[in-house]
Amino acid sequence: MKSNLKILFVLFALLLVFAQPASASEAQQANTIETSATSVVNVDPDVVQLNLTIRTEENSGALAQQNNAIAANKAIDLLLGEGLTNDEIKTTNYSTYSYTKPIGDKDAQNEITVYSTSSGLEVTFKELNKVGEILDKLAAISEVNVNSVNYSIQDPKQYKEQAIAAAIADAKQNILDSADALGVKLDKLDYLRIDFSSNSGDQTFSRSPVALSGSAVPQPQNPDKITISATANMSYSVQQ
Repeated sequence: MKSNLKILFVLFALLLVFAQPASASEAQQANTIETSATSVVNVDPDVVQLNLTIRTEENSGALAQQNNAIAANKAIDLLLGEGLTNDEIKTTNYSTYSYTKPIGDKDAQNEITVYSTSSGLEVTFKELNKVGEILDKLAAISEVNVNSVNYSIQDPKQYKEQAIAAAIADAKQNILDSADALGVKLDKLDYLRIDFSSNSGDQTFSRSPVALSGSAVPQPQNPDKITISATANMSYSVQQ
C-alpha cells in the first residue's frame, strides 16, 4: 500500500512539473497582440537579360564545333554592332556530344552518327528600347535560339528597404489600433520576422516567320513591372 502511494505521489509531482511551463506559455501568449502586414512596391524594369543557345549538328565533331564558333561569332558581332560591349556578353556553357539516328525510315537498320555542339550566351544590357530589334536580328541566325528574355532591376535594395519600412509601419499601426480598441497599453516588442519576395518578368521568345523574313517591325516588348513585397510579422506584449 505504501509503495502504491509513493508511486502516485511521484506521478502527481511530475504532472505539476510539466503543467507549469504550459500554463506560463499560455499566459504569456494571452498577454500579447500579434499581427502581420504586407507592403508591395511595383517598379519598372531597367535591365534585361537574354539567354541564348547556339546549336550546330554535323557528321563530325570538328565540323560541328567549327560551325558553332562561326554562328556564335556572328551573334556576338551582331550584338556589338547594336552598341553592346564585350562586358555585357558572357559565355555560359559549351559542350559537344554525339548520338545515332536511323537513315531514312525509323525502322531502317542503317544508322549514322550525328555530332552536336551547343554553346550559351548571356547578354545583359540596359537599353530596353533595343530589345525588339535585337531579337529580330538574332532570329535571322538559324543556329541561335533565344531561350528567355528576363527583365529585372539593377539595384533592388532601395525598393526592398522601402517595402520593409512600409510593412513594419503598417504592422505597428495595426498593433496600436488593436491596443486602443482593447483599452490596454503596450509593453515591448516580443517578436518580428520579415518575409521578402521579388519577381522578374521572364518570357520565352518564339521564332516567327515575320522575324525570319527580315521585317522592319521590331518584336514587340511590353514587360510587366517588377513586384517587390515585404511582410512584417509582429507581436507586442501588453502591460499587466
